[in-house]
Formats: sequence, structure tokens, C-alpha cells
Amino acid sequence: MQAIGLTPEQLPARMFCPQVVTDTGAKLSKSLIRRGQTALPEGAEPWMLDARKWPGSLSEYVERLLGLAGVLLSDPRHFFRSYSAAEIGLMMTAPQTRNLPTP
Repeated sequence: MQAIGLTPEQLPARMFCPQVVTDTGAKLSKSLIRRGQTALPEGAEPWMLDARKWPGSLSEYVERLLGLAGVLLSDPRHFFRSYSAAEIGLMMTAPQTRNLPTP
């Protein structure tokens, strides 16, 4: 959020967002992956754990992330469901061709 110009005083205390799950439907546990207690699941990318590993520029990452948020917020049903890591990856890397199905 700071990348789009918000100051620390403007940042929300907490943000709620859709849950990201593995291909088995289990919650994606970034902390277990970082500690080496589980492997990065199929469809997940290193940049999902560390934005510095995004293959493009910071401005592109922010643009894609804001685009994804716009799609998710376009309908409350999109925002309050779970998405697989692979699905999030597709929406971030090919946003112009990715439409969300109506749940």
C-alpha cells in the first residue's frame, strides 16, 4: 500500500481478503513454507511469499495487484471465497484474459 503512496498513518490496522489455498484445498501457510516445514505447493510462485521476487517491475506488480483487488471487489461473492495459489497466479500474470466465474 505504501507503493501506491499511502503513508504509514493511512494504512489500515487490518485488511481482510480472500483465503488462498493449495491445490488440495488446505490454507496456504506462508509461515510453514518460509520455515521449511512444507514445500511450496503446485501452482504457487516464490513472489507470492516475497514480492521482491516478482519477475517484473515494482510498478507492474502494484498495477497487477490493484487490478486483482478491483476484480475481487467488483462483486462481494468474489471477495468472500477462496482461491487456489495457481488461480491467483493466473489472475496476476494474465489479468487481461482472466475473468472470475460467478460463484
